[in-house]
Amino acid sequence: MYTFLLLVLGLVAIMIILVIAITIYDRFFQTKNVLLGNFPFLGRFRYLFHELRPFFRQYFGDDNAFAPRIIIDWILNVSNGKSGYFAFDKFDTTHSLHNGKFQMVHSSNPLNMEEVDPVYPLVGETKKHPFQMHSFFYRSAMSLGSLGFEATYAMSKACANIKAPFNTGEGSLSIQHIPNVQFSYDRKFFKYKKVPTWKKLIYKILPGKRLQNRWKEMMGNALLGQHRDLYLLDEKNWLFYSINWNAPLSDFPKPHELTDEFGQIILQIGSALYGLRGKTEDGSVVIDWDRFQKISSFVRAIEIKLAQGAKQTGGILKKNKNTPAIAEIRGIHPGKDLISPNRFPYYNKDGEKEFFDFMDMLSEKSGGKPVGCKIVISDESNIEPLAQELAKRKPGSGPDFFTIDGGDGGSGAAPIALSILFGKRIFEALDIVTQVLKKHNVRDRVKIFASSKLYAPHMSAHAMALGADAIGNARSIMISAGCIRAGVCSGEFENCPVGLATMDLGKRRAYAQAIDKKVEQIGNYITAHNHGLIQVAAVCGVKSPSELGEKHIVRKYIPSKK
Repeated sequence: MYTFLLLVLGLVAIMIILVIAITIYDRFFQTKNVLLGNFPFLGRFRYLFHELRPFFRQYFGDDNAFAPRIIIDWILNVSNGKSGYFAFDKFDTTHSLHNGKFQMVHSSNPLNMEEVDPVYPLVGETKKHPFQMHSFFYRSAMSLGSLGFEATYAMSKACANIKAPFNTGEGSLSIQHIPNVQFSYDRKFFKYKKVPTWKKLIYKILPGKRLQNRWKEMMGNALLGQHRDLYLLDEKNWLFYSINWNAPLSDFPKPHELTDEFGQIILQIGSALYGLRGKTEDGSVVIDWDRFQKISSFVRAIEIKLAQGAKQTGGILKKNKNTPAIAEIRGIHPGKDLISPNRFPYYNKDGEKEFFDFMDMLSEKSGGKPVGCKIVISDESNIEPLAQELAKRKPGSGPDFFTIDGGDGGSGAAPIALSILFGKRIFEALDIVTQVLKKHNVRDRVKIFASSKLYAPHMSAHAMALGADAIGNARSIMISAGCIRAGVCSGEFENCPVGLATMDLGKRRAYAQAIDKKVEQIGNYITAHNHGLIQVAAVCGVKSPSELGEKHIVRKYIPSKK
C-alpha cells in the first residue's frame, strides 16, 4: 500500500512539473503562438478540442457534411449482406431526402422484379471491339497511389468478380488491377521470381493472417527490394509475379482474349500521361505508343481526363504517397509532389478537331476499343464545341462516351477554391449535356456516364432519368471498402487510419489482413446498387433502368388556376 501511494505521488509530481515546464515555455520561450503567450498551457486545450471536433460530430452529433447518415447506414448495411430496409426510426423526419428532389413517377401498373430485363450499355457500338457493360453502376476513377495497393486490389477483384466496370484513375495500370488473371508460364506478359521452398514451409506454419502477410512482405523485400509492391504472390507456383512491360507487344493479350478474369477495366489518361510518358529531346510530355498498346491490351475502354469536379486543374498526389513503386508505375521520380499540368497536352484552345483525331488514334492503337473523355459542366460552353465537332464527323469517329463529373465531386487533395467555385451539380450538368447533344443530333452517338455523389439507387435512378447511361462513384465504394470518413485522404499531415487511402505500410497491413472481407463488401454494395435501380425501373413500369426518362421525374406541382 505504501509503495502504491509513493507511485501515485510520484506520477502526480511528474505531471505537475510537466505542466509547470510547459507553462513556462509557452509564456517566455515560444515565439510562434499568441494564444499560448497569453494563456500558457490552458491555450493548448483549444487546439486539442479543435482536433477532436470532427470525431465528436461524427459519432455524437448529427454530422451530414459527408452524406446524410441514413445513406451511410444503407451503404454499410448492404455491404455486409443485409437488406438495406429501414424501420420506422430511420424514416427521414427532417424531410432532407423526401422533399420531392428525387421523387419519380410510379406506374399504376408496375412490373414485378422478375419481369425487368436490364439492358446494360454497349459503348462504342461502331468500334471494332465495343465495350459491353454488365452493370449500370461502376467504380469511378481513383488512382493507384491515392489509394494503397491493397485497396486497389480489393476493389479491382470485387468488380471483376461481379463484372462491374472499374476505372483505373490517372495513375496508370499495375498487377493489382488484374488480380483474377491467374499466373501461367504460358502467359509471356508476366515476369516472376521464385521463392525458396523453406520460406514456403515457414509461411504455411505461421498462425494467423497478419503473421503470414508479414512473412510475405519480408520475402518480397528480400527478393524485390523497394519494388515489392509491384508484385503479387502466387501461392500455387510459389513465386512473385508482375507484368513484364519489357516483353514484346505480341506477348500481350489480344482483344478477343479478354475473358471475364481480366475484368472490365477503363483506362484513364490524365494530363501528365502517367505510365505512358515518352522521352523527347526537349523534355515535352508525349505518348509512348508502344507502352500505351501494352497497357491498353488489358482494358475495355479508354477515358481521357480533361477535368473532374474537385480539380479542374490536373491531379495532385503528395510526395509521401509517391513511393518508389508508384514512381515506377507512373514513370516519374519518387519522393516529390505530383501536380499534373492544367491542360491535356493533346487538346488546345479551339482544337476539338485535333483532339478528336487523337481519340481516333487511341482507338486505332488499342485495336479498335471505345474512347471517351471526362469533363465538368459549368455551362453550355463546356460541351458545345465538343458536340459541334462530333456532329461534323462520321459515326465511329471521336468520343464514344462522355463522363460528366459533378461540381460537388471529391478528391483526396484539392485546392478549396477550385473544389467549390466551379461546375454544376450532376443533375443540372446532365440536363445541359443531354440538351446540347440533342440539339446537334448526336445524343445517340455517345453514352453518358454520371460520376458524382450518387451514393444510393434513388440518386442514380434520378440521374439515369436525366440522361445518364451508367453511374460511377468513388466515395460510396470507399465506404463499402472500409472508409470511416476520417478526412485525411491526402496523407500530407496524417495517414488514413484504416489503411485504405495511404502508402503507409503499417496502416496497410491491417487492410491486407481483412482483404477478403473487403472484396465481399464492395461486391455486395455494387450488386445492391444495381438491384435498387432495377427496383425503381419495375415500379416505374419499364423493362430496364435504361428506359427511365424525364417523364418519370416529378416536376414541381402547380395547381391550375380556375
